[in-house]
Amino acid sequence: MADLNAALPSTCSITIPTADTELHDVVPRWSNHGVSLPYAVVTPSTVEDLTSTISFATANHKKIIPANGGHGSFVPINGETIYLDMRNFNAITLDEEHGTVKIEGGCVSKDVLTYLAGQGWYTTLPNSNAVGVIGSFLGGLSHALNGMKGFGIDHVQAITIVPFSHPDGFTPHPITLTTASTGEEKALFNALCGAGHGLGIITSLTLTAWPIPCLNMTNDQIWTRRLIFPPTQIEAAARLYTSLLPPPAELNHVLGFLRAPPTAPVPGAPMVLLSLSYFGPAAAADEACKATYEEEYTSKAITAVTGTTGFANMNDAFDAINAHAGYKEYHGCFCAEVDAASIVSAFEDWVRFSAKDAPARSRSYVVIGAWSTEALLKNAGKTGEKFFAARDRGVFVQATPWYSELGVKGEADAWGKGVVKKLRERDRAVGRRDWCFANNVLAGQDVREVYSEDMIAKIGDVRRVWDKNFVGWGIVDGW
Repeated sequence: MADLNAALPSTCSITIPTADTELHDVVPRWSNHGVSLPYAVVTPSTVEDLTSTISFATANHKKIIPANGGHGSFVPINGETIYLDMRNFNAITLDEEHGTVKIEGGCVSKDVLTYLAGQGWYTTLPNSNAVGVIGSFLGGLSHALNGMKGFGIDHVQAITIVPFSHPDGFTPHPITLTTASTGEEKALFNALCGAGHGLGIITSLTLTAWPIPCLNMTNDQIWTRRLIFPPTQIEAAARLYTSLLPPPAELNHVLGFLRAPPTAPVPGAPMVLLSLSYFGPAAAADEACKATYEEEYTSKAITAVTGTTGFANMNDAFDAINAHAGYKEYHGCFCAEVDAASIVSAFEDWVRFSAKDAPARSRSYVVIGAWSTEALLKNAGKTGEKFFAARDRGVFVQATPWYSELGVKGEADAWGKGVVKKLRERDRAVGRRDWCFANNVLAGQDVREVYSEDMIAKIGDVRRVWDKNFVGWGIVDGW
């Protein structure tokens, strides 16, 4: 085996773990699933560092996982993996004249959100502060403004990537892809937009950006409303949530099942949270969400609060679920329709699962989000070559078991799959195809729930050109 330290430039930081190395000292990972000590951790600073790492991995039959958030719990890391920590690629460049923002490959959502909001701008960014922008983009880039803008892949202007191989067979080198690319480069550009895992190392992504004042929000603040219901009122909460479907384009509303934090009056008590965000004038928000003010629901809620928040803080309320601890996996799906009865049944299952082995499972949660599909469907005509199939689905379900012992996995999987099955009942009853989210896949999942058969074939064709040695891990082909 060649010497990695000798093979890479001195601008790299290299850590080669030993048997005594603590895993989380070298691999910051949201979940303990599918991860063990890697062959090495490389923190590059230059493009030369990246090309040299690819050359070493190819020659020595190692695998590369570029990382910038650590939330891809479905991506395997083991003793044959070079874990590429992209933290030094963290520049953000706003081009107000052309309405774009260039985001380097190591940025997480909070970095970009805070920077742009400080300039009075915004773009399509993940709904979590700690999630890597590039990792989210590779699966489509869902965000709070899906209803108004469509997914992030609908607004990509340019991608700079160091592919794991090239059609010409030359030494690894970066290329920049745009909407005007042709031939094999256009095929790569399209695949990166929703099916880009394992095709190379993205050094930067350029997205469309917009001035915040264009949203016409009152005082440039996001209108928010939060209602918390006790478990005895899950039926009322489910009725209210479904009464808001389908939402107007400006509204993003989420129903969440979670347990009260340790600081609450009754720590660990199950709660139902209805969270609403409106990206428009406050008066229009009040009208769109008028059902949430009706006594039928407010009388049953523990709290019902209306307020505002700035763009920089729009994801802060969910920071607790970003903690790097324990075992977690996403069980999720996209739905066209859901009904209140399925939501109630899923809630009851969540209460039973999360109550066991307290407090180990108490952070397990369910979120059921919703958006208008108008923009997604409209964008399909412009971006039909991109790799997101569920443009007609306006409800997103995510059940996340969270536990401390690996032996719970069987029960956790059964619970998570059960939630997905129940929320799919309406769609399956009328023969709709099952769809799930690329960035929520599970080990062994049928990839036909993520991509169409035509997309799967195209992904294979692209990979045979741009990762012919299988240096990177992909959802369809793995390693």
